Amino acid sequence: MALRRVLIGAGLAGALIAPALACDPEEMNAQLTQVCEAALAETAPATEAVLPHATAGERIRLERSLARAVEACATGDPGLGVQEAARLARLVGRIEARAGVTEPIWQHEEHVDR
Repeated sequence: MALRRVLIGAGLAGALIAPALACDPEEMNAQLTQVCEAALAETAPATEAVLPHATAGERIRLERSLARAVEACATGDPGLGVQEAARLARLVGRIEARAGVTEPIWQHEEHVDR
């Protein structure tokens, strides 16, 4: 009975692990790179748009962060690229809000104060 449980457990573990072993690392990396590039697709133009409204320190941070994100996507570290794109988007949003240069993201919804 114990041997049967071990064999069933091994069979289930093999069934779960086998698909992961069959994944193509090149294809996985290509998909992650696409995610990274998609994260930058809107963030990069927004960064360029807020540069005139940024302080000198913010401008340096924006330019460095954008360069790091682009380099990470290009050199095969998409996780770092996406993280940097998210940080960049947050800074862009803060600058836009301070400068009052953008419309609300969700214009179709009513603003609710909490």
